[in-house]
Amino acid sequence: MAEAKKPPPRINPTNRPFFEGCNEQRLMLQQCEAADCRRHVYFPRVCCPYCGSGDLEWRQASGSGTIVTYTIVHRPNHPSFFPEAPYYFIAVRLAEGPLMYSRLVEKPQSDLDLLGRQVSVTFVPHSDDQMLPYFRLT
Repeated sequence: MAEAKKPPPRINPTNRPFFEGCNEQRLMLQQCEAADCRRHVYFPRVCCPYCGSGDLEWRQASGSGTIVTYTIVHRPNHPSFFPEAPYYFIAVRLAEGPLMYSRLVEKPQSDLDLLGRQVSVTFVPHSDDQMLPYFRLT
């Protein structure tokens, strides 16, 4: 049986800078330019979810954050991910504020102390032409 191809991300004009940044190994976030807001935004949008301003600019993020929750995926929903299971799917509170969901690149020796652990971004090939942000323990 042929190996299943991973589903590609749905790239559109709104999120293209995020995915282009991934291919350059840079984690890009939008930041609201409204003077009374200035919050970072993830996932990419056309307007700020906090104040409604449409004035969002792309900025390179630090790539650091803290694990706030996780789960271990034993049976992925898509056959292309079966060879990688089990893997850790994590929610990371980025240093800039937004919550981002991703994966750990390595299996930890113990998952008893994952909550609150510091992580940093790394970029992993998802397909021949697209990298995605994963995280590693620091």
